[in-house]
Amino acid sequence: MKLHEAKLLLNDPTFSIDSITYQELEMDSDYVDVHEDISYSKDNVDLHSHTFFEILFCQSGSLQYMVGNTRYQLVKNSIVCIPPGVSHCPLYLEQLSEPYRRTVMWISNKIYHQYMNLLNNDPIEKSSCLLPQNVFLLSGNILYQVEELYEKMLNIPPDFSGAELYKIGLSAQIVTLFHQFLNSHEINPLKPEKTILLDEIIHFIENHLSEELSAKRIAAHFLVSESSINQLFSKQISLSLYRYITQRRLIEAKNLISSQTPLKKLPELCGFSDYSVFYKAFTKQYGISPKEYKNRIFKMQQ
Repeated sequence: MKLHEAKLLLNDPTFSIDSITYQELEMDSDYVDVHEDISYSKDNVDLHSHTFFEILFCQSGSLQYMVGNTRYQLVKNSIVCIPPGVSHCPLYLEQLSEPYRRTVMWISNKIYHQYMNLLNNDPIEKSSCLLPQNVFLLSGNILYQVEELYEKMLNIPPDFSGAELYKIGLSAQIVTLFHQFLNSHEINPLKPEKTILLDEIIHFIENHLSEELSAKRIAAHFLVSESSINQLFSKQISLSLYRYITQRRLIEAKNLISSQTPLKKLPELCGFSDYSVFYKAFTKQYGISPKEYKNRIFKMQQ
């Protein structure tokens, strides 16, 4: 489902992206999309990933955000950079004291790889990823420049000639600014939250994703009760342990499909008992079959 189609479908002035499954959203553009979103209350957002690069610019609200298996505390003017295929979700540990407002930029794989090539050809800006940090805080002159560039992107008239090229140019400026200012006092990488039991369990799940992962096994490993683990996940992530593991396995399956792994190998690699169980879980979560998803990815990569 395209982003503009979702908004038209809901036809609601209080529309929030959180109202529908993030996994279902696709880019409107073949290159760069940008939109604003606001959450006024504690929303349940599934663990999800995208086939494109995502940059969140947090303009208000205080909440935690999980990128991969690491948690960060977001504050105003935080930037969250999420590469394609990386699982992520906001963690609403308590009711919001103020709206969670963010500007979201999506960069297609096509543009993502072009930026990567340009950065890797620059001896000064050589990098193994598009942006060197997952989460950082902006201040000073770079904050002003980034706000101005996002404002320009959000206010491009519908009939503007050359709008796609203009958006690409603005997004390139934003990414370049992040690299130029990374070692200055105006960009401060945010440190991950202090490790707690939740993080240790998530790391354990990551390291044993293809294996049997029951609450009983995890509880025995960490010397805690099964009920305490389920309560921990429900409270901290708003997901049951079983649902978290299933979503994480499905995200891994999507990444393997993107890397052209044969479909028949996915159940074993992702921890599903057989193809039928995997197929049902995949279609239930994403609304399409693994084969349909594979065909979609193939078209995108051409």
